Amino acid sequence: MAVVISESGMQFGAYAEEQVFHLEKSGQYTKKLMPNGIKSCEFILRRGSKLFFVEAKSSCPKQIEADTPKEKKVKYDEYIQDIVLKMRHSLTLYSNILFQRYETEGVPEVLRQTDMSALEIVLVLVVKEAEKEWLIPFQDKFRCELKNEIKIWKSSLIVMNEAMARGKHFII
Repeated sequence: MAVVISESGMQFGAYAEEQVFHLEKSGQYTKKLMPNGIKSCEFILRRGSKLFFVEAKSSCPKQIEADTPKEKKVKYDEYIQDIVLKMRHSLTLYSNILFQRYETEGVPEVLRQTDMSALEIVLVLVVKEAEKEWLIPFQDKFRCELKNEIKIWKSSLIVMNEAMARGKHFII
């Protein structure tokens, strides 16, 4: 059965059920963690030798300039930090599921394997309404904020808009 995840005005999928763990809707997250302020990305997707942690947003703020008003800078920083926390918390929650500190219910077998050392972890942010020229500085900001996690997890980060995500077959 194919899985389609609707988020931020986009349709992610269609993925084989055994490829995807809808972390944001999982009981592990919604019952105990979400009520306590823990954040989550939308879902985890396994494709070949890659494990994608996917977060979706409908829009993003424009880049901050030196003359940007303070309240816009604060909102921009809050937007960035919200997504950073989602990625950090998602990596931690998923690893704790693998350590069986949380139940594995709903996690496909291919995402519960004990040796995933050969998999490349990729943090993915898809912003539906992002203009292409915003993406490189936006990605650089996230890469800077998540530099420790990228080193610890030996991962990479991609920020893309809807058209790019469609081209990479993340959305339909």
